[in-house]
Amino acid sequence: MRQTPEIAFACSACGHEAVAGLDGLGSCPSCTATPRLEIPDRLKATRVVDSCPACGNGLLYVQRDFNQKVGLAVVVAGAALAPFTPFYSSLFVAAAVDAGLYALLPDVTVCYRCQAHLRGFARNPRHHAFDLHLAEQYHTHDTDPTAPDARR
Repeated sequence: MRQTPEIAFACSACGHEAVAGLDGLGSCPSCTATPRLEIPDRLKATRVVDSCPACGNGLLYVQRDFNQKVGLAVVVAGAALAPFTPFYSSLFVAAAVDAGLYALLPDVTVCYRCQAHLRGFARNPRHHAFDLHLAEQYHTHDTDPTAPDARR
């Protein structure tokens, strides 16, 4: 089952998360604003992300679409129960749950600049896992997050 493409980005009116589809019409549940994104025809046709539709940035990374707080809670629960389980087996159960979720969950493409999340799109082979060094360099040199990306 293929996921419907969705772009979650910061609302220009209030800064909370707004969501848009391939039509570019966004909706913000916080302030009821209707921000609009310009979705390139190529993205609509191929569903392969080359640049962020929210800010135009070409620096994107791919990760599993998993809430990191939930993942941390699984690990903490496994560690907290470890002294009470034989051979610390709760740690192995937590690792198995984490590995299972990692294998089952789809990828999400994330923008280094504006942190927009693009779900339901085909994976672009040019986008790799999160690179801390790249992210630090990017945020050190990019003082204006609304400026177009020069490295496209």
